[in-house]
Amino acid sequence: MSEINAGLRAHEITGAPTTKWKGRRWNLKTYLWLLPALVVVSLFTIYPVIYSVDTALHRNLLTRPDQNQFVGLDNFEQVLTDPAMHRSLFATLQFMSWAVIGTAVLGVLVALLLNQQFGGAKIVQVLILIPWAVPAVMAGIIWRWMFAGNLGVINGALFSVGLIDNYYSFMGDPLTAKLSVLTARLWKDIPLASILLLAALQLIPRDLYDAVKVDGGNLWDEFRHITFPFLRPTLIVVLVLETLISFATFDLIFAMSGGGPADATTFLAWFAYKEIFVNLNLGTGAAMAFAIAALTLAVAMVYFLALR
Repeated sequence: MSEINAGLRAHEITGAPTTKWKGRRWNLKTYLWLLPALVVVSLFTIYPVIYSVDTALHRNLLTRPDQNQFVGLDNFEQVLTDPAMHRSLFATLQFMSWAVIGTAVLGVLVALLLNQQFGGAKIVQVLILIPWAVPAVMAGIIWRWMFAGNLGVINGALFSVGLIDNYYSFMGDPLTAKLSVLTARLWKDIPLASILLLAALQLIPRDLYDAVKVDGGNLWDEFRHITFPFLRPTLIVVLVLETLISFATFDLIFAMSGGGPADATTFLAWFAYKEIFVNLNLGTGAAMAFAIAALTLAVAMVYFLALR
């Protein structure tokens, strides 16, 4: 018996290093498989972030390439105290609020409409996704032509029905310019929100609505007690997506207004673009990009806390 126990102990002693080495070799093989992905992530994500941090900490003005001294947090201080930055932030938050509320309300209404039984409903559900599939720059060009002050379709329609006496320059007025960009934003984003909300609506059991009718409830009771509670998780996702998209709106501004008139549509993304590619101030532009990223993260965290 003692000989058997001694043999087992010897086997354990001699077998343990082999098993341990096999585990290490397997772990090494796993890391080798991950190495290409890690290299790609490091090359296209980590390195640009590190380079951007270094740029934000230096005075990097392309019109003065010989002056590239370390300035620490001066670029961040300049960004945070710039009155133009404050105006751009206010315009961005205003536009974001309009876009989020409009997408949520109109998305729910369109989803409720598409949830009704009528002929060609499936075709309409497919066709409604076309605006979402259009590239944002192309959408901006389309709506810029429609709102054009000399030959725009909207001016022509309003003039033909007698609502205006002369063609109106929508992109020449600060308020109507914002509303024009907002229209393009809603036209592009509402279809996806509607389809997501429609998918949630189609999961609601019809027996629940029948129960409300038996109890004497009306359409508002159905929406408040059944429809909205089922839509709430999907609606929060739509709100998060629309907030992030509208907060970083650049392509529509690039195609429609160029930040004007009078900086009315100079939102944060466009402000950063102008600082880097027009003023050629890479240091301040990099600091501004980090400030925009921090604000976006803060807004997203508010939604995540609300989701909890």
